[in-house]
Amino acid sequence: MVSVYTKGEICKKCYSCVRSCPTKAIEVHEGQADIIEELCISCGYCVTTCSQGAKAIRSSIDSVLNLIKGKGKGKVYAMLAPSFPASFLNVKPEKLVGALRTLGFDGVYEVAFGADLVSYRYYQVYKNLKNEGENKFLISSPCPAVVSYIEKIVPELLPYLANIASPMEAIARVIKQKIDAAGKTVFIGPCVAKKDEADKSDFVDEVLTYEELAQIFKQESIDYNQVREIDFDPPHANLGRIYPVTGGLLKAACIEADLLDSPVYVVEGKERIVDILTVLSEYVKNGKRVNYKFFDLLFCEGCIGGPVMENDLTFYERKKYIVEYINSRPVIKDIDKWVEFNKEYIDVDLTKEFHPEKAEEPMPTEEEIRKILAMTNKFRPEDELNCRACGYSSCREKAIAVYRGKAEVEMCLPYLITKLEKTIEDLKENQAKLIQAEKLASMGQMAAGIAHEINNPLGVVLMYSYLLKDEVGDKTPIVKDVERIIKEAERTRKIVKGILNFARKEKIERKEVDINALIKRSVEDIVGVEIGKKYRVDYNLDPSVGKQWVDESQLKQVFDNIIKNATEAMSDGGTITITTKNDENEFSVTIADTGPGIPEENLPKLFSPFFTTKPVGKGTGLGLPVCYGIVKMHEGSIVAGNNPDGGAYFTIKIKHYTKEGKIA
Repeated sequence: MVSVYTKGEICKKCYSCVRSCPTKAIEVHEGQADIIEELCISCGYCVTTCSQGAKAIRSSIDSVLNLIKGKGKGKVYAMLAPSFPASFLNVKPEKLVGALRTLGFDGVYEVAFGADLVSYRYYQVYKNLKNEGENKFLISSPCPAVVSYIEKIVPELLPYLANIASPMEAIARVIKQKIDAAGKTVFIGPCVAKKDEADKSDFVDEVLTYEELAQIFKQESIDYNQVREIDFDPPHANLGRIYPVTGGLLKAACIEADLLDSPVYVVEGKERIVDILTVLSEYVKNGKRVNYKFFDLLFCEGCIGGPVMENDLTFYERKKYIVEYINSRPVIKDIDKWVEFNKEYIDVDLTKEFHPEKAEEPMPTEEEIRKILAMTNKFRPEDELNCRACGYSSCREKAIAVYRGKAEVEMCLPYLITKLEKTIEDLKENQAKLIQAEKLASMGQMAAGIAHEINNPLGVVLMYSYLLKDEVGDKTPIVKDVERIIKEAERTRKIVKGILNFARKEKIERKEVDINALIKRSVEDIVGVEIGKKYRVDYNLDPSVGKQWVDESQLKQVFDNIIKNATEAMSDGGTITITTKNDENEFSVTIADTGPGIPEENLPKLFSPFFTTKPVGKGTGLGLPVCYGIVKMHEGSIVAGNNPDGGAYFTIKIKHYTKEGKIA
């Protein structure tokens, strides 16, 4: 069980944990970012980067308190990491030891002494390493996150990992092999990965972070200022106290790390560690020569940069506290003298074995990767923005994660933004259509009432006008006035008829109709003998449109109206181009002309009732609204626009229907 977990209820889909995770040990389902135990190295980066606190560390508080309070099973010893001066600021070491004793620990030891023992082993190994073969190198093993990364991600480097225990396990072995074999040990430090290391150890029973220790002190009402001062239990540490800062291992092991001459390479920080281990892995796989002999690696920027330090100080401020503590204590700089002084502990076995734990993940084919990329509209290499918003370094890496079930397609921010913009655009369009529909409905109701009231007296006016014309005869002077009355009355009747056509909601009576043939019939009826003389008609008809289930008479009315408008727009003649096209869910008809086009300011008003650009007496402004209503009753759409090379066009799209009147 790894030491980090997700608090699902507060996970906010920000993917910061995915971005920060060096092994991509995050599995996202329905926006929930969970830990993949097989890949997690418990480095703690996801904990520190999650601003919502959705990533948490497995607590050891209760189990440690149970150890301390259940002393019938043996004594309990605290092992304090050498970074403690940078966490418990301005607290005298003796006061901190006193507080731990007050809490109930039977002894308090410096992990720095374990670091001294480990450093001596590295000192011996390094002397032999310099005489080894050309391509022999060694990777330090005190950092459990580095060890876990090698075990789980690049196990080919395991033969090059120093088989030396960490300082934590070294001091635990000292306690159990030299002081109290039945005792229980509790490590206290700034590292999350130490909890996982302890789970695999036979010598470390529990691990507390500095944060957890501070919580226990608060919970148990222990005040540093109120406890008596007590020194650490022997054996006392030496140069191992410098371990928490960069190059501390090398300093304690008397290994020179000169940038120009030394075959030693010091690397710290997540990105740099991943880079160097990736390079070393490739070198080993390909049999390439590695120039350096020793690699001192830390996932954090020194242990003082651990994920659960108890303050927000900078690296340099924390280092100051470590140096001050070291300078306040006696130091033996001669390694042979130190060995002589601590010879009773030199024989403690610090051998450590590491084992591969790599989880094999399936690899998609190129075709499968392209298919996943296409789900977020990435069809070409230039479509792959590699913006890292999803947490992955590239769109392809994210596509592979989707294939492996670790990521979701919707994690792509640019895709979601584009999708949102399209949704907003569709919403605006639908809102405009709804307004238009409501406008047409209200106008229709009003128009129907007006037309009905006008129609009856209009019939009487026409009837008596014709009677009056017959009575006065053709040769009387007033006959022209009577004919004018009849003409205007007929025009009024035409307007009323248009209003009634606009207002009524006719039932769609569908039957199989050859759309291309229907279009040609409309052209013949409207253009007639003018075809080839005044007007030219170009057909670009898709045979696959075939027969569609539509209302023949109503759809012909739409075609008639638009073709008639085209001829009127081209009073001096021109070309009408009619194009049909069949798609999976609908068919379309586009009627274009070479006339003057439609003024841009008029385009939004075309389908509004009574809007017309024709002279008085030439149009009612109801033709296109009627067309709009008919197309809408067919579950379709109609739009108008201007061609780039001049002229206007109208495009009608109607969904495919079955005989039963359902959308195909």
